[in-house]
Amino acid sequence: MPGRDLYIRLLPSQVEDSMMDVYDLVYEEVRRNVSSFRRHELTAIHEADCLQEIQGFLKKHMDLVSMLLGTTVCFTVYGIVLTSFLWFYIHFSNNLDRKGKYILRAR
Repeated sequence: MPGRDLYIRLLPSQVEDSMMDVYDLVYEEVRRNVSSFRRHELTAIHEADCLQEIQGFLKKHMDLVSMLLGTTVCFTVYGIVLTSFLWFYIHFSNNLDRKGKYILRAR
């Protein structure tokens, strides 16, 4: 619905006020009556509002999360590579057991 999207973009405060009025009306009807239809409406409003808030939060912070995750993965791989080189050096090297076998040469 292009008209609805245009209306939401041009007049966000009026849309928010209208949604709050509808929410207040449905909430008061649910408080007064135990109507299952109005309860379902109220639940749908809560879910839609919460999902929009979560979606907005994720869109806002996803770049930061992606950057931190990428940096963490890079450091983890770097650490694994360094650790494996150190392990292979220690495992296959005979130079670590030279304690007391040093020879001093005269100049």
